[in-house]
Amino acid sequence: MHNYIPIEAKPHTPPYQIHRYFARRPWNVFSELIKNYSDEKDIILDPFCGGGVTIYEGLKLKRKMIGFDINPLSIFIVQNMIRKTWNSKELDGAYRSCINYLNILYGDFNTIQDIKGQNRLQPKRISIDWNELAFLARCNLCKKVTTLSNANKIKNGRYYCENPQCKASKDSKGYIEPKNCERAGYKYLFSVGMYTKKQCAHEEYSELRKETVEKHIFFLKAHIKDEKIEIPHDKIPLNWDRQFEDLLAKKGIIMFQDLFTERNLLINLLLLNHIKKLNVSDETKMILRLIFSSSLRDTNIMAFTHEGWQSGKPTTWSKHAYWIPNQFCEVNIIPAFKHAFERMKKCLEFNAQLNYEIKQTTTPQELKKDNNLVLYNSTITDVKINAEFVDEIITDPPYGSNVQYLELSHFWYPWNKELYDNITPDFSKEAISNRKKKFEGAKNLQDYENNLYAVFKECYYSLKSERNMILTFNNKDMGAWLALMISIFKAGFSLEDKGLYFQTGVKNYKQTAHTKSKGSPYGDFIYVFIKTKTNILALYPNITNDDELIEQLDKTLIKHLEQYKNSKEKNKNDIIKTMVLQIMPVLEYYVKRVLKDGTHKIYEKYKTNHLEKIYGGSDDKEEQ
Repeated sequence: MHNYIPIEAKPHTPPYQIHRYFARRPWNVFSELIKNYSDEKDIILDPFCGGGVTIYEGLKLKRKMIGFDINPLSIFIVQNMIRKTWNSKELDGAYRSCINYLNILYGDFNTIQDIKGQNRLQPKRISIDWNELAFLARCNLCKKVTTLSNANKIKNGRYYCENPQCKASKDSKGYIEPKNCERAGYKYLFSVGMYTKKQCAHEEYSELRKETVEKHIFFLKAHIKDEKIEIPHDKIPLNWDRQFEDLLAKKGIIMFQDLFTERNLLINLLLLNHIKKLNVSDETKMILRLIFSSSLRDTNIMAFTHEGWQSGKPTTWSKHAYWIPNQFCEVNIIPAFKHAFERMKKCLEFNAQLNYEIKQTTTPQELKKDNNLVLYNSTITDVKINAEFVDEIITDPPYGSNVQYLELSHFWYPWNKELYDNITPDFSKEAISNRKKKFEGAKNLQDYENNLYAVFKECYYSLKSERNMILTFNNKDMGAWLALMISIFKAGFSLEDKGLYFQTGVKNYKQTAHTKSKGSPYGDFIYVFIKTKTNILALYPNITNDDELIEQLDKTLIKHLEQYKNSKEKNKNDIIKTMVLQIMPVLEYYVKRVLKDGTHKIYEKYKTNHLEKIYGGSDDKEEQ
């Protein structure tokens, strides 16, 4: 039996920084798991390969890897982050071509007066790094259009109306709630240009600036017409969890293209067209497509500034959501593309120093030869792996309703879809649940369990006997935890003796909006399961149905909750670990001996969330 000793989690290395993905785990933790539970040339399966941590670290350690993910963005990113070869001269030349083209597209439309530099030997005008904009809304009290700017903001969800006669004006000490107001477009507020790394120039939006932006958009539209580019209109589905959570349609965000200002949308379309037309190798073009795709996260309207983040410079996508601030940024695409290029170059140079090679093939059976990688843009249920074929399974499964991976990744779909092998992802097979329930196609915890079970059943079949499945999981939703464990026990796995460890997260990442949210788990529990025929089930003859299981769970959970309340040190993770280790034999017995046809009604009956009581708090309300 192996014993994992928790280590200090380290920040992402360059390969993990090439493109935005959601909820990546610490690379060195997975590297340690791979070293601890497998040997060189072992075949490791990751049925939820996501951001590619298991795949990449396994290849570095000379393991043979099989990766599945239903999300095409996942496979696109993984294929690029593992690259070791590239034509440096060709890539640099193609990059310069893109920058030169962007400079033509911006021309003199994107400069402001450098007031600070007027008395020094500096250019009189500097490039705009970003523009600050704000949404307009029709006040539901006075019916006048008002600006949802930070200057009019009282707190999240409350604003003054700019009409001095309105009951919601600043002088009247009233307020409006944007969620109750009709959206009326957006307006530019001011422009910012950095003339040093820490100093910047501001220029308020004037009639002259308005005229300049209008001329720029007219200029860009002429180029769009000359290039015969059709402006796409990809509608955001109304029956999405994030649609209800983020109120996209209510905010006037109907198309994916609405997630960009008109100007940035046109420039991005022209840049993508330029990349497609470049006379370069397929390898270089694919790298450029990754760079372009990566830059999109910074040039959309989810970018915003905050004094306490990024030294007051724009940041974006701080949450697992389409969170669109009422005051947002239109970021200059040139520095965004430059930064994306630099991230990719660092990845390539980092990989070139490592002693690993990529020999990718198309079927698992070919791994028995000299090959070391198979990637599938599908779920494992769509591909049959031979029985007893895999040496180890190491994965990070979806955490209930925590991240809606396919919905969020669809942001990139209109830009990348011709690159994806799987043109239309099958949302029905995604192993998640939804927070919102009352819409067509909404998934509950039973759906989450069923989709997980379908995956873990195939994992169990393909794993060699007496070998392990190791996974990380941490969610304060008791229902999500139960669904995961039930699906694993239904598939046939057992928990190794004392096979539970707590691993802290990366210290530097504790300040993200996600981890700063009150009561959010910080770090992960590592579960070590085994495929064995020698495991002896503990017997609980008093448990014969759902209600008796719930009663037993409550007794154990309440006991530990009281210990937590009365403890002076209050190490919540130690309490949870002890509690889980006591619950697991009970749950395994129930699943393997009591469940008939695998059906139950636990999620309908079990409403007490003891885990949330230990973690404390609830997610902060977002601005709407």
